[in-house]
Amino acid sequence: MRIAILPLTLAGLLSACATGPTVSPTAAEFPASVVTASFETPVMASEGDSADDPAIYIDADGNGFIAVTDKQAGLYIYELDGRLREFMPIGMINNVDLREGFMFDGREQVLLVASNDEVNTIEVVLYDPAANAFSRPNMPSISTGNLSPYGICLGRSDDGAFHAGLTTKAGIYEQHVLTADNGVIGAGIVRRFSTGTQSEGCVFDDRTGRVYIAEEAGGLYGYDSAGEDTQTVIAKAGEYGTLADLEGVTVYEDGADGGYVIVSSQGNNSYAVFALPDLTFAGRFTIGDDVVDGVSTTDGIAATSTPTAMFPKGFLAVQDDMDDTSPSEPRKKQNIKVIDWREIEAILK
Repeated sequence: MRIAILPLTLAGLLSACATGPTVSPTAAEFPASVVTASFETPVMASEGDSADDPAIYIDADGNGFIAVTDKQAGLYIYELDGRLREFMPIGMINNVDLREGFMFDGREQVLLVASNDEVNTIEVVLYDPAANAFSRPNMPSISTGNLSPYGICLGRSDDGAFHAGLTTKAGIYEQHVLTADNGVIGAGIVRRFSTGTQSEGCVFDDRTGRVYIAEEAGGLYGYDSAGEDTQTVIAKAGEYGTLADLEGVTVYEDGADGGYVIVSSQGNNSYAVFALPDLTFAGRFTIGDDVVDGVSTTDGIAATSTPTAMFPKGFLAVQDDMDDTSPSEPRKKQNIKVIDWREIEAILK
């Protein structure tokens, strides 16, 4: 990710705005193939609307975890086979993202950041691969002032700096550079512009210096993460068989600049895929019933191309709004479904 720290400007507030249709074309124009999940995580303890956004960490040996937000209570950590590892009650966090290689306390750690728009903070968690343990710094909450961070994504620039992108219900995007000084993690704003209206999902592509943002009723957009606020429209809501809201966004990496950008089309329980580097439409799919139940009304998603013992080409993790394993249970249950990337790859153009 090629990022230059620029003076704060609001020049992009008007130029970056975009609107789009919210009525999808017919399914026949952009038919959705059906894939199935390999397994699912346990449902969250919180009742009702709880699970929201996953983030994936895998080390060089194929070991790691999936972090998932419970927006009523905190952060769940699952093993790569879906078993619950631990829960951290760190508040009403909405989205989460992570990057490895963050220097803290004299060693490289995995930095996890989560957005809390109830109290306007970035919540910080650290994972030490050497100790295989999670911790929180002495001051684990970073204030975002008057900005209420709805979504969050984390990127790493060519010079090693870590940048957090914050999306909001007001349609304002802020980007902060994160620092560690004397055991305290801080943040300083480096850019601010408008994405239009309410936006949540975002993801950095560190390889190419791009950040992708979903404006829920507007569209999927790309921006230069180096500071240029010019908006590239990848798809308006309603195009390519999508239907607002457009929610989670993730990148599946392949080589120096290839792979795919995937967006959750919440309005019709599907996922649209665009091929990198040209961002051409590559296909659309839904997640149906098989080993586990299918998926509906997805919020957050995360993909990895790093191989594991179970998934040699990586996998996609998605939030399921209503797990129906036990439909007689009188409460809404939410969890995460995991899909083998080879299933998705097989249906793409």
